[in-house]
Amino acid sequence: MFNVLFIALGFFGLLTVVGTVSKPLPQALVSAVGMSALLALLFFFVYLRYPLLLARKRAEQLERNLAFALKDLYLQVTSGVGLYDALIAVSRAGYGEASLAFGSAAHDVASGTPIASALERMAARSESQYLKRTTWQLVNTLRSGASLEGALRSLIDGLMLSQRDKIRGYTQELNLWVLLYMLFAVAIPTLGITMMIILSGMAGLGVTPGLFVAFLVICFFVQVLLIGFIHSRRPVVDL
Repeated sequence: MFNVLFIALGFFGLLTVVGTVSKPLPQALVSAVGMSALLALLFFFVYLRYPLLLARKRAEQLERNLAFALKDLYLQVTSGVGLYDALIAVSRAGYGEASLAFGSAAHDVASGTPIASALERMAARSESQYLKRTTWQLVNTLRSGASLEGALRSLIDGLMLSQRDKIRGYTQELNLWVLLYMLFAVAIPTLGITMMIILSGMAGLGVTPGLFVAFLVICFFVQVLLIGFIHSRRPVVDL
């Protein structure tokens, strides 16, 4: 909260100094207050959303290596290793967030928590829907006395299929986003500048050099936003 206030005060001082160059001091203060308030609201919204964004980012990193962690767990169990020892082995195998999640479950078991309850706690601490689904199926398998090996094999196959579907869906979406990017990178700037030149010559519209520059800057920022959006849509998988 204090960080947002410091940022708002910093922008207020900067905007006031810049505004006094071309405006009287009262007008510069009013403009600085308005812009600083808008920026403060924006940063405050980001500040409130940051923990959730961080949790989702960790969930994405976990899902990147979850399939490999489950394969390791499956190999440990099929080799005759107990589930607790298998959890410890996976936590030390270097699967990033997935190893940390399984390590937390192993720590809870070592502290005296039943292994099913420890797995439920692990799922509750993560925003990953894949981990929650995996954990609930493992817990149901443990409590029903069914085959743990079969459950793990089914989970691995389902997770791999889901990741392939994500990649397939992303490649289909990519065609549309590439088309939009080409429009704003080539077609719209070319046609827009051509129309401006024609209108300024025939209709007598006041098309200034500043308008040309503003048009190109807008097209550039739209391209940057499209690139960022395409990158954010990329599925976080590692097959």
